[in-house]
Amino acid sequence: CVGCVWFCGAGYFLLGCVKSLIFIVLIRVLQGCLKHSQLLCKTLVNDQVPGDQQTTVYGRMNGFSSLSFVIGPIIGGHLMEKSEGFYSLACYTSIIFLINALVVYLTVPNTIVPKKERKSASPFNDLMEVNWSECWPAFSLKMLGAAALFAYFSSVGLAMNEKFNLSPSEAGYTGALQGLTGGITGFAAGKIENIIFPTKNPFTKCFYSFLMLGIGFVSLALAPNLTIFMAAMIPISASSTLIRGFNNEILYEQSSSDHKGLVAGAGASAAAIARFLAPIICGFTMDMFGNNSGFLLSALFSFTGAMLSVCLTKKSKTHVE
Repeated sequence: CVGCVWFCGAGYFLLGCVKSLIFIVLIRVLQGCLKHSQLLCKTLVNDQVPGDQQTTVYGRMNGFSSLSFVIGPIIGGHLMEKSEGFYSLACYTSIIFLINALVVYLTVPNTIVPKKERKSASPFNDLMEVNWSECWPAFSLKMLGAAALFAYFSSVGLAMNEKFNLSPSEAGYTGALQGLTGGITGFAAGKIENIIFPTKNPFTKCFYSFLMLGIGFVSLALAPNLTIFMAAMIPISASSTLIRGFNNEILYEQSSSDHKGLVAGAGASAAAIARFLAPIICGFTMDMFGNNSGFLLSALFSFTGAMLSVCLTKKSKTHVE
């Protein structure tokens, strides 16, 4: 984990130095292969935290992650408006990654989780041992959630600029509001789960979260002014934070204890496919139907996730209505 974070920090520094598009693409590919620190942390939580406390812990992790979006967009927006702004932004990002690597090295114990004896240590045998048919519900919901969010990320900047004529720094403040909402939701995830979601079925909780996410996207498309536009970001940020936690519940519920890391990696790959395809589809949609169509595409992905969650409520192994 420390090595991944360190190499990512070096990669961001190089991004600020190079001018060639080919080198930028190569650096981004290298970062994509190594930036798995959050995935490793989620696997660690599943190994060491009791099942009834995992939603709370996942929520706090997402909360800290979302709080970074409170400060990051503001600083990034101001830096980008200055001369050599991207170089400065890349250097600051690199320093943060290096500090993160030092913190992980000093605080995270290097524990080894005991595994069952296996006939072969081949990774190909591990792939064959996983019952992938049990994992497709979690992968499908993860892909739909990622597609909805990344179609939104691809369209929100252009929409704010064209509809409300916002500068990069002003757009950064709107991103900060979204990060603050996600942070509060993450820290309160355990209480929200007990109060708003009396059911213990994670698919049912995903249904309500996807439904709220879709309503938020429709509200963005119909927003007549900036105030309503920013208000619509609140349910989007809150529901997306909850969906990530509930999807982790489903993902680890459907996998055996010896293959949680493998299944988590496959889930990250499923989300990566959505992150690759969603912006492309969103770009074509916005060219054909206008900027608001990007939000409606995100709403379509969200409502599809809600309907799929309803259909899968009986797939939960350990949670009963």
